Amino acid sequence: LRLERLVGDVLDLAKLHARRFSLLREEVDMRALCERAYATFAEEARARGIDYELELGEGAVLITDGDRVLQIVTNLIANALHWTPEGGRVDLALAAQNGEVRVAVGDTGPGIAPQEEERIFRPFWSGDGGGTGLGLTIARELALALGGRLELHSEPGRGSRFVLVLPVQAVQPA
Repeated sequence: LRLERLVGDVLDLAKLHARRFSLLREEVDMRALCERAYATFAEEARARGIDYELELGEGAVLITDGDRVLQIVTNLIANALHWTPEGGRVDLALAAQNGEVRVAVGDTGPGIAPQEEERIFRPFWSGDGGGTGLGLTIARELALALGGRLELHSEPGRGSRFVLVLPVQAVQPA
């Protein structure tokens, strides 16, 4: 399963770099997407005694690729849960303002040292040898392909917050 995941991630990354992937353009309800991503990890968080919170502020309907956005958000939540110790906290928040939708995933893990902040987005780099080391690389590339960006705010010893920022585009009439 690990090898299968690695091959799939390498193929995804190669397609992204070669610009040989397709993006759907569909209406995506960001509130529903965040609820779906949150529900995917609720059992894992509860089993580990992690305080797992969902804060749905103002949402938006975007014209974007819902599956790709979901892939980014679930990757960020999975990473947050991976790095958060039992009894810690992970939160998922949605907000819309100034023509942007922001999906933030915060954790109370070890945080990321400033000198490591760029490194974690490099292919095959993993802080603990777990995973394929491609998740954040793919997430950042997908965010860019969708016209957005992936921000990181972290403080060693206090946790990290990754924010997916996507532009709000007007829904075109059919």
